Amino acid sequence: MTNMFRNILIASVILSLTTAPVAAYAMPEPVPATQTDKAKAAAQKKKAAEKRKKEQEKIKAQREKQKAAEAKKREAEKRKAAAAKANEEKKEQQAKANAKVQAQREKEAAERAKVAAEREEARAKKEAEAKAKEEKAIRDYEKYQENLANPKTEAVSYFNLGLRLGYAAMMDKLNGTYMGAGTLNQSNALQQLKGGPGVGLDITYNLEYGHFLFETGLDFRFLNSTSAYGFQAIRNDLTYPGTTYSYWFDNVREMRNMLEFGIPVMFGAQFNRFYFLVGAKVHYGLPMGYSQKGLYDIVVNDPSLLEPYGMGIHELNGQTNQPIQFKQPDLSVAAEIGIDLDEWLQAQPDKKKAKVKPGQRLPFGREHIHYRVGLFAEYGVLNTNNTPAANPVEFAADQVAVQKTNTLLAWNGDTKLNNLFVGAKFTIQFEVPGKKARPVPPPPSYAIYSVVNAVTNEPIDKAFVETRGTESGKIAMREKQISAKGFRQKHAVGSFTATAKANGYYDATQVFEIEKVGSTEYVTIALRPCPVLRVRVTNKETGMPVPATVQIRKSGVEEPAYSLATDSASGTTRQMLEEGPKYSLHIAQMGYDTLDMAIANIGDSLNIQLTPIKKGEVFIVKNLYFATNKTRILSRSEQALNDLYMYLARNPQVRIKIIGHTDNVGKDAANQKLSDGRANAVMQDLIERGIAPERLQAEGRGETQPIDTNDTDEGRQNNRRVEIEIL
Repeated sequence: MTNMFRNILIASVILSLTTAPVAAYAMPEPVPATQTDKAKAAAQKKKAAEKRKKEQEKIKAQREKQKAAEAKKREAEKRKAAAAKANEEKKEQQAKANAKVQAQREKEAAERAKVAAEREEARAKKEAEAKAKEEKAIRDYEKYQENLANPKTEAVSYFNLGLRLGYAAMMDKLNGTYMGAGTLNQSNALQQLKGGPGVGLDITYNLEYGHFLFETGLDFRFLNSTSAYGFQAIRNDLTYPGTTYSYWFDNVREMRNMLEFGIPVMFGAQFNRFYFLVGAKVHYGLPMGYSQKGLYDIVVNDPSLLEPYGMGIHELNGQTNQPIQFKQPDLSVAAEIGIDLDEWLQAQPDKKKAKVKPGQRLPFGREHIHYRVGLFAEYGVLNTNNTPAANPVEFAADQVAVQKTNTLLAWNGDTKLNNLFVGAKFTIQFEVPGKKARPVPPPPSYAIYSVVNAVTNEPIDKAFVETRGTESGKIAMREKQISAKGFRQKHAVGSFTATAKANGYYDATQVFEIEKVGSTEYVTIALRPCPVLRVRVTNKETGMPVPATVQIRKSGVEEPAYSLATDSASGTTRQMLEEGPKYSLHIAQMGYDTLDMAIANIGDSLNIQLTPIKKGEVFIVKNLYFATNKTRILSRSEQALNDLYMYLARNPQVRIKIIGHTDNVGKDAANQKLSDGRANAVMQDLIERGIAPERLQAEGRGETQPIDTNDTDEGRQNNRRVEIEIL
């Protein structure tokens, strides 16, 4: 509309300017009467021509200006169109970018949804597998219980590796007489069996069929035995006729070794953890030997002398590492009795050593290695001595000393030898897997714990639960932290009592029962929230928060049950109180009147306003201690000094006078000096903490202003004080 009015106005001006010259040309020129009139007419004509020229130039300028304006307008419209086009293109690009971002977000959301779905599917699959596994364990256990009711006896094979250690003895029986260069007096012969160590190694096969046991295989044993002998030999063939030489062998030791391998055939039975085996073992000995050592004494009985005389004690140069001949084979009767160690040593599936039931053995794996320990005894019933007859000692005709010895087993070729081996045996059994179903342990039973708020029924994020047997009182689950998601715990069958506690709640118990193996019991324990006492301490005059120590006392008890510090910024504190007792509030804050009030409800929110001590008022600094008869402040006064400093720091306009007092013990001058020193010590401490010296004064008044009697220790203690006067 504006453009239209402007165009009309311009057209009107142009028409007015163009019509004036046309009218002038149309009018007839006047006829000059005189020359002056002609000059005047020429001047007017010239003036009109100049006017027309100016008007034409003006019109031309206006036309150019109009053209420039129109060109500028067209340029502006062109720029505007270009800007609009650019804006449209920008919008399209932004729309494309937004669409691309939205598509990317949708793609990411789809991927997240896919991942979440896959996780949920995996979780559901895992839960389904776990549930199927638990159900299978229950079915297997139930089937095993059915098999126990109708047991099927099957043979179980073991390969055994056994180690035996014990006592060994080679028991010989001497008989016959010794005839040679001298005469052996057998009636005076003595024999003492000492024995020795024995060791054995068994590699056997064991068959178990029900309670019945059978064992055979290879048996190796090494026996070492020592026997001591004492005897007398007499000679009459030396030196002079009628002279007798007596040889006294009082401690001749013969050490024998025997190495044998054999085949055992043993039968027995096993009942729970105990077993026994009896049978026989056939052994074949490898070449072994004997060694001798000892002393002997020679006594000469000469008829020409009144008494016999001795020729001294001599060392017997006995045989060393000489072979012994044995009869083959050696038959021994054997017996073994012992106990299985599986319930103490057998590894569990979780690789922890834990007891199993007596006689119980777990499924194949490391659990197929079994252990047993027992006592054994083996006695040889056949005579194994095959040594040809020979004299135990031999002499030379012209020599007094013994020239040679032989084994005592060669006494006369008829000496019997029987072996004895007793001791302890440790066996490792390697079970051969068979088709026999091994005992199936009972599937675990579970209790799923959750702790909730008894008012809102919402899960409590951090609670602690301990479970004990209801009847036995033994711990079934040590205290564990239960989150809002709950907690799953294995339990045996039985009755249990769970105790839950959480910060801000009263403890609660829940009795539950696991009725059968493989079952799951959901245990929900509701905790009642504890009421919380909230206290806010402010300055009554200014309304500002006051950092203060709030003491909560039980009725009839002087010592505080709780001592709380309010927050310096808000002046608040809080405490959960036990239900039952009656409580009171006590606040003795530096620079304020002391407050004592009863607590009506332990769940209240109390707004306490402390009245500040005004100018001219005096109060005593509590819990301020000095060394005896000294001005040194003790370290346990730190809280009192800090409270006084905080009061001055929070009230910068307050000036104080520190007044020291003493009791009447001692001289007046000394007490005056002591009170001055203590007041100045407190002032110096405040200055060191940052209080301006001009705000502080110190004065000692000695014993002149008691507030209690000086006749008792308690009264004198009350008189020894430091007071603060507000200036």
